[in-house]
Amino acid sequence: MDIRFSGQNIKITSGMKEHLEERLPKLEKYAPRIVEAHVFLKKEKYILKAEITLSAKDFHAFGLGEAKDNIFTAMDEAYERVEKQLKKFRAKSKDHHKQNSKKSAKVARALGMIEEESILPEDHPKIIRSSDFAAKPMSVEEASLQLEIASDSFLVFMNQDTNIVNVIHKRKDGNHGLIEPGF
Repeated sequence: MDIRFSGQNIKITSGMKEHLEERLPKLEKYAPRIVEAHVFLKKEKYILKAEITLSAKDFHAFGLGEAKDNIFTAMDEAYERVEKQLKKFRAKSKDHHKQNSKKSAKVARALGMIEEESILPEDHPKIIRSSDFAAKPMSVEEASLQLEIASDSFLVFMNQDTNIVNVIHKRKDGNHGLIEPGF
């Protein structure tokens, strides 16, 4: 883990660095894929503040600590807040009720708990992106004619009457089906 220190109106001593360089690597037991930690210490009038930001691939944690007399107290408070966030994300990603959820898998991947990139079973068809296109404004009748001459089984178009994206598709009975969003 790369740990960077910066300060504003305060001199960062080796004791301050050692204090956090000793504690921050312990957070890797909650999230082993932490790439970077940024510690920002500042003094505003009579208040000392410490901000800790942790970055992983798909995950960021932020903790702020304040103290009036001791910067180490502020650093410990910020550390505890970041640790609490990591524990919460780890617990969410281990939730068995949301195993198939895309977001919980993304959090789990960021925390290094799962290595595979796909949450779909192996026998599930793969999603392959074939092409980008712009939905052209046209009437439903014009879209039906375009679908007849096209080799595709569907056509996405902008309905010129409603200015909403519609889909027209070929049905098994030889007719065309129109899908209009209902929102």
